[in-house]
Amino acid sequence: MTMGPWGPCCSCLKGILFSGIEISDNSHSEDSVESIPQVHSIDVSMSAPTIKTSIDSSSEVGGHGLALVDVAVEQDRAYWEFRVKMNACVSSWPPMFGVSNKRNAAFYKILAESTIPEEKHGTKFMCAVSNLKDGDVVGVVVTQSEIPMIQIYLNGEIQDGLQVTRFRGTVYPAIYLPNCSEGFMSATMLYREDQFVHGPPSAGITPLIAERSLM
Repeated sequence: MTMGPWGPCCSCLKGILFSGIEISDNSHSEDSVESIPQVHSIDVSMSAPTIKTSIDSSSEVGGHGLALVDVAVEQDRAYWEFRVKMNACVSSWPPMFGVSNKRNAAFYKILAESTIPEEKHGTKFMCAVSNLKDGDVVGVVVTQSEIPMIQIYLNGEIQDGLQVTRFRGTVYPAIYLPNCSEGFMSATMLYREDQFVHGPPSAGITPLIAERSLM
């Protein structure tokens, strides 16, 4: 059986693709760091074992469950988007977008042996977005010094009621994909200005930046 565009599940992967970018030993200089483009990926070690990443793009995620991105949200105001790809996905719960604290394999193993439903696995700081269509773009705004701390946008429009008042601790961009009994759903994270479909809703809200780049 062929696997199509998706690689093996997270528990089978040992590394993350970085779009062919190689960082040499002398890349620690200030000039080199600034010249390296931001490259963020789905972190398979922090994501559910049922999550899959695309062979073509490590920022594209499929399967089902919670998936975390490999960079913490350190800046005061950050923005990113997820472009949704779906075909008649039938599920009992909609996808969710927001942030989550750091996870590991032990976290998912314990929850798998419990009666807690999958959609409650690490999704406390996330919002469910219903009735998505193929090609929809979900924007996430995180502000660490204002309330609400997380706001959700759909195709450039703010979604009333889809917000998280507060979160605690170090958090990472996250998406929850439901288990489709029919059809499929996947999503691609857009994190740079040249990738955005809609972009931040106001000045001062910037694309997600790795902590090293903030120094």
